[in-house]
Amino acid sequence: MSRPDAAASAALDAQVVRPVWFAYLDILGDPIRACTAARSITFTGIGDPDVDDQVFDAINPDVVEISSVRVKANGAEPVTARLSGIATIDADTLELIGDKSNWQGRVARLWRIIRDESGTQAGALQHYYTGYMVALSVTGTPQSQSISVKIESYLAAYSQASNRTYLDQEQYDPGDLSAKAAIAIANGTSGNPLISNTPVQSDYDDWRSPLGPRMGL
Repeated sequence: MSRPDAAASAALDAQVVRPVWFAYLDILGDPIRACTAARSITFTGIGDPDVDDQVFDAINPDVVEISSVRVKANGAEPVTARLSGIATIDADTLELIGDKSNWQGRVARLWRIIRDESGTQAGALQHYYTGYMVALSVTGTPQSQSISVKIESYLAAYSQASNRTYLDQEQYDPGDLSAKAAIAIANGTSGNPLISNTPVQSDYDDWRSPLGPRMGL
């Protein structure tokens, strides 16, 4: 997260602050760049390919909500961006967002510009959040709809469970039968993985049988 420069810090201390928010959502085939300024804005010379020479379309700030960034020891909490007051969402857009592979796990970035009470820009464009889109929902009525995007910080990607298991080794090495043997042991049987762990009586169980050891097996 970038730190505000001196001019931006002074503007934040003022009684009236008019921030302009910028967002980039990397939706496959139709990336979204939007801002809450009174007009669309294009930046040059920033040194960021997600910003330079890209048009951020103007959106009425009254219909945009972006939750605060709260940082904890294990990273920032999820951020939610919400666009409301949409009259209709066309079929192409619904089809695009209906396929999770078009947006889930893809990058979302947020920037801001601080303006003082006179409306003059104070300081440079500040990047303050990067994360991954993990949830997207459409709510509302046929007359007015809203789109909400939940964004997880990049640290969350490293803290989530991988859902991997050591029992899938046979997928990569057909001769590795350790997983079958491990399952047999966990189930209290001792079987031969070459014959799909068909259970057989073990010597351990024989010695504890009231009939005594069963020899010759």
